[in-house]
Amino acid sequence: MLGKNAKLFFAVSVCILIAAIVLASWGFPKIVHKQIQKNLQLQNSSAMFEKWRELPVPLTFKIYVFNVTNADDVTDGAKPILNEIGPFVYKEYRVKRILGYGDNDTIRYMLQKTFYFDQEASGSLREDEEITVINYSYMAAILTVLDIMPAAVTLVNGALTSFFSNLTDPFLRVKAKDLFFDGIFLNCVGENAALSLVCGKIRLEKPTTMRPSENNDGFYFSMFSHLNTTESGPYDMKRGIENIHELGNIVAYNNMTTMSQWGDPYCGQLNGSDSSIFPPIEGNPPKRIYTYEPEICRSLYASLVDKRDIFNISAYYYEIDEMVLASKSANPGNKCFCKKDWSSSHDGCLLMGVLNLNPCKNVPAIVSLPHFYLASEELLEYFDGGISPDKEKHRSFAYLDATTGVVLKGTQRLQFNIELRNVNAIPQLEYVKTGLFPLLWIEEGAEISEELQQELHQSHKMLSYVESLRWAILGLAVILCIASAMCVSRAGGLNPWPRNHNSVSFILRPGNTFDINKSR
Repeated sequence: MLGKNAKLFFAVSVCILIAAIVLASWGFPKIVHKQIQKNLQLQNSSAMFEKWRELPVPLTFKIYVFNVTNADDVTDGAKPILNEIGPFVYKEYRVKRILGYGDNDTIRYMLQKTFYFDQEASGSLREDEEITVINYSYMAAILTVLDIMPAAVTLVNGALTSFFSNLTDPFLRVKAKDLFFDGIFLNCVGENAALSLVCGKIRLEKPTTMRPSENNDGFYFSMFSHLNTTESGPYDMKRGIENIHELGNIVAYNNMTTMSQWGDPYCGQLNGSDSSIFPPIEGNPPKRIYTYEPEICRSLYASLVDKRDIFNISAYYYEIDEMVLASKSANPGNKCFCKKDWSSSHDGCLLMGVLNLNPCKNVPAIVSLPHFYLASEELLEYFDGGISPDKEKHRSFAYLDATTGVVLKGTQRLQFNIELRNVNAIPQLEYVKTGLFPLLWIEEGAEISEELQQELHQSHKMLSYVESLRWAILGLAVILCIASAMCVSRAGGLNPWPRNHNSVSFILRPGNTFDINKSR
């Protein structure tokens, strides 16, 4: 009876061991994966949805301005000396308005950003700070005319003296708040026929940096007012319900699945997220993460550097590298971003570290990283001071939680530039040296709050408990199986021969008698 029970005990323990192996190798990971997916996917019941729809903490939006300290000398042909002023700090709130859901596991939404000046974070800087900067809109107008109809540049410049107040050189003396959000008034009232053409062209093309005045007698130029309280989109994004690895991928923007401005399928791709959400990494981090940036009509990427700890959380660290804005000789894939000349001697990709925005915004603006970080040293030679690339200050990066893919901390930095070109026929530009001139650079970033840090810590702790539990169950199953095997062995259930079948008993078994004294 004992032997039968021991055998039954052993059989049950073997079944338990098999079940434990299946649970440890497949069952528990599957359960954890499903739970993570349930919490991250974009549907009303998920833990992530409301945090994604309305960011629980504002982003920090910082603006650094390149103040020109020797404007008169630059007009006479000297190299520019710049003085960086900043940061002017704004709190950026983001709210998404859900429009509906698509058939292909997508969610459609509009994105609204709202900016508030943060005086405390800005320190001694005030919004009414007086600055001297390159006249961005004036140079854009001149370069556009030179590109389309060079012979008319003198006529148009005459009209622009009425359009801009006190146009004695290519620089603008202005309050910071007017340049950023409030707007600089540009006059359209006058008898000059060329002025009417300039204003008519603006009304027709409706550039984002120009908004009509209340009386329709001119425009207000500002760099960021079109971003403030105005919805952008619609965006179509993957929800991650059918495939969690597609979570956050933008598949269409403004009803377009490609950016046709570049005239090339590669450069026109919509890659990556809106930077607010990424799919879980699950120990297999992608070499690159992509974000789509509507303001420059393209996707940017950051490359995996290594694994690091931040906020006592294990994270994968990504950083932008020189290949993103590389010249076409260094990165042949970037050749389709070279659509129009941004200079008399360079196209948009000939130099490392610059991108021509003309195809995107229909203005001859050039984007780069701050202080021309990761760009050609040729760009630095134009200045006599004030430009100093620094990796720690000017890189763009992101820390992604190793388990969920949540952005723990991230910063994106971009600089806006325009060419200051020598034009003999224009008094304001007759003696200046030609070169790429920076206006300002922005830093947009955020890190999770302490409350969210604690929430992630608790989630990771629960996952560690689950991880310990699955191995504990497997260990107990192994011990149980060993114990049952020992019981069967002691009960004789595992002995291949009967105990009386040893060599001695065989010799002494009745009927097997031998006369040991018998002679051979």
